[in-house]
Amino acid sequence: MNPDARFALVVLAFGSLGSAGCDLPSGTGGRAIEFEMRLGGARSPGLPPGSFETSTGWKVELGEAVVALGPIYVHENPPPLAELGAPRGKGLSGMLWDVLVPDAHAHAGDQHFDGGEVKGEWLGQLAFDVLDPGGVYIGPVPGTEGRARSLSIRLDPPRASIGGDDGALRGHHAYVVGVAQKDGLVVPFEGGLDIEDEGTKRSVDGIPLDVSLVDGAAVGIVIHPSAWFDGAHFDRLTKKNAAGRFVITPESQVRTAWFLGARSFSAFSAETSDAR
Repeated sequence: MNPDARFALVVLAFGSLGSAGCDLPSGTGGRAIEFEMRLGGARSPGLPPGSFETSTGWKVELGEAVVALGPIYVHENPPPLAELGAPRGKGLSGMLWDVLVPDAHAHAGDQHFDGGEVKGEWLGQLAFDVLDPGGVYIGPVPGTEGRARSLSIRLDPPRASIGGDDGALRGHHAYVVGVAQKDGLVVPFEGGLDIEDEGTKRSVDGIPLDVSLVDGAAVGIVIHPSAWFDGAHFDRLTKKNAAGRFVITPESQVRTAWFLGARSFSAFSAETSDAR
């Protein structure tokens, strides 16, 4: 077969695939429904709310932990790293996986995310107290019937219409007060987190979810404050305030760890249940 004939066959094959793809159902246009949504804070077994130990060896007790959350979007597509835990082979597919998904820890917002159709959205904003043992019921959220596989959460500065105790934020995206201990060293600390309005820094995309959205289905979003400070070194804080607490300043290592942790996939998880 001459080169021109081979090229024509390749073009024909790709054209056929494209036509077949266009004939596939889009999955959009489902029935309008309402599902339930709640926010809650994660708890470490056997410890009070806001208590945890970091990977750097610090035992942390948070006395205050508030974050501005919302809007929240529910998407049809799974996260881009949904198969991160898949076993790697030694063949071509395994080598491709190593190239496309390296071992470096990716943070939400650092990779492209195509969520596909938005299956539901809550457009409000809440100053959420992560230490509230009862969590917060957001209420019925409008959506479209069908499978949902991921979440996106905005971390915007508090707006005038924010719900909850906005004063606890002190004008920041998030605010904490706590004590960290390690090897006999006790570090009382407090401070606020502000996220730059650059690119997708204020959006945590691709949070894993798997639920069939129908009337009465429930989506619970769990915030993990332990992820905020998992890489923090509290002994590097140097400035104290009038209350005698070390301040998490914008240039500190603790702020950098908090910024990365608050935007990571490990800072959020979803709990779902089907309609009763």
